Amino acid sequence: EAFEVLSDAKLRALYDQYGETGLKDGVPDGRGGLIGGTYLFSGDPQRIFETFFGAASPFADIYGDLSDPTGDADDATKPNFYGELTSLARPVKPQQPRPVSRTVPVTLGQLYRGDSITVPHSRKLLNEDGVTTRVEDGELNIQIQPGWASGYKVVFPKQGDEAPAVVPADIIYTLRESPSKDGYRRAGNDLIYTTQLSLTDALCGAILPVKTLDGRTLSVGLTEVVTPSYVKKIPGEGMPIPGSSDRGALLIEFELVFPDKLNPKQRAAIRAVKM
Repeated sequence: EAFEVLSDAKLRALYDQYGETGLKDGVPDGRGGLIGGTYLFSGDPQRIFETFFGAASPFADIYGDLSDPTGDADDATKPNFYGELTSLARPVKPQQPRPVSRTVPVTLGQLYRGDSITVPHSRKLLNEDGVTTRVEDGELNIQIQPGWASGYKVVFPKQGDEAPAVVPADIIYTLRESPSKDGYRRAGNDLIYTTQLSLTDALCGAILPVKTLDGRTLSVGLTEVVTPSYVKKIPGEGMPIPGSSDRGALLIEFELVFPDKLNPKQRAAIRAVKM
């Protein structure tokens, strides 16, 4: 308040002649009354401080900006408050290393049904002194949701090694689908199943048993003539669609099995059929 008054010529002259009472209550008007008395402290000491010193901190020229102790310690434009001048160590802002990426093999059946996979996980943990570390062996559990695809990434936040002034890295597991051995492959949300079919069944029809990836057996009726390029489509028997109750389709492709040879009677019977 004193600085605000003394730094203003008019307010100072008034104060010198009439004191604090004249500033705040007014001065005699010669007719028994008072005039003025309108002065009120602005109440902003920070503004006055900056006006007097030219900066928010009076020690900025000597010590630098103390308001940002985690700033760039190598900035030559800032005096180094932390270091030889005060023997204080500059606080270090914890940094997080890049994520640690790993892969885990899965089958198409696991992606179809959903599954739980446990993987071993070892990491360094800080001891109570905050400097030394110990190795802890544990596990991470990957909950595969039905319909996930190969390449899906599962993130375990901050499960990397601990160290002083370090935020543990994230651990990322990427699902990698292994080649299927049960005749299935995936095409988006659809499943493609390839099976062999005899020429007789291809021409005359058949009931084809198809074992699904969740252990059921579908009885697929073939009433049409099956050609080498024919695909049988069964809606709703493909991959689950995450976040939806819908499913893709099951597409059945056929590998026609021709007989190695025919006897004369069989040849005659085939020729007798008008196609």
